[in-house]
Amino acid sequence: MKLSGAEANSFLAKPDPAIAGILIFGADAMRVALKRQEAIAAIIGPQGEGEMRLTRLQGADIRKSPAPVFDASREIGFFSGPRVVFVEEATDGVTDSLASVLTEWRTGDAQIVVTAGDLKGKSALKTLFEKHLRAICIELKNTP
Repeated sequence: MKLSGAEANSFLAKPDPAIAGILIFGADAMRVALKRQEAIAAIIGPQGEGEMRLTRLQGADIRKSPAPVFDASREIGFFSGPRVVFVEEATDGVTDSLASVLTEWRTGDAQIVVTAGDLKGKSALKTLFEKHLRAICIELKNTP
């Protein structure tokens, strides 16, 4: 599903735990980073990173295999509470890996937050998140 404007801001402030994946992308890397931080903080809370409920991965690390994301989304942490797998600098090259993880995602798994630069209209990654029933796609457009 594609969200924008106030609808996107509202979702990022309080992400739905039934959503498997969130893609946040745009040309302004700082805006993308700020919105990503907002979403992750809303999911895991202020102590989440200290409680090791956040796993960070680079897009290049999952290009050939979904295993790192799949394993991280399913692991059981020492501390209870929601978890996040954060994939940064994603490109269309990770689409297949993320598609398989989103398909296998089940309630209780870590939510997957993905950030990317400026994706074009026919981007496979963008299309995956727009069309997947349990995923959200948020494009941050430059404001004049």
